[in-house]
Amino acid sequence: MSNKKNIFLFGYGNFGRQLYKNLSALGHHIKVVSANEDFIEQALSDDIQAISINIKRNDDIETLNINQESDLLYCAMNKTANNLFLVLTLRAMYPKANIISISNSFENTRKLKYAGADSVIDLYESTSRRVVNMLTKPAVTRALDEIIYNQNSLKMAEIELPSESMFDGEFVKDIEFKAMGVILIAIIDKELGRELIFIDHRINHKLDAGDVLVVVGEKENISKLQERVKRK
Repeated sequence: MSNKKNIFLFGYGNFGRQLYKNLSALGHHIKVVSANEDFIEQALSDDIQAISINIKRNDDIETLNINQESDLLYCAMNKTANNLFLVLTLRAMYPKANIISISNSFENTRKLKYAGADSVIDLYESTSRRVVNMLTKPAVTRALDEIIYNQNSLKMAEIELPSESMFDGEFVKDIEFKAMGVILIAIIDKELGRELIFIDHRINHKLDAGDVLVVVGEKENISKLQERVKRK
């Protein structure tokens, strides 16, 4: 069975272009959709199939002929408010569709999930380069593929370290996350103004109470990790 997907990518700004690059490298069929004529021209100049519509008009969206049973819908516009509006619209029009959106804050992530997004890629205030680095790391890419394409029971979770947690003061490399059945993708650091730090082999971050672990794993393993971080 082919894992290639038919994807509608709404937005072709900085993040949208990088997202297109990574998704197309995996062989997926992607149509760029935007109301911004400059972005449409940019996509066409990049030899990419692009469609100009008004996202605030349902009849314009209907012309895309979206198949909610199989198509993936990515909301990757520069403004979160536009993504929020689009998620609400798409969920109302296509209740069974798989909708993914980008976000730049905790609050917007919650709003997007309440609006009906199946998955949210949390950018917070990180640069697009950091996002690209995360997406292009093989282990993380495989994990995110499974989450976004909904092919197994992998889940993503944010786990905050409580005061006096057994992980408080520990270094990332000293904790066997993989042995616990989870992959640590990033840390939201309390001391750095809640900056999102993507994890790779060069980083040995010291954990503190209040830090948030962004992990991927089976629901059961994530639950076990949540209980473990509460131990003193």
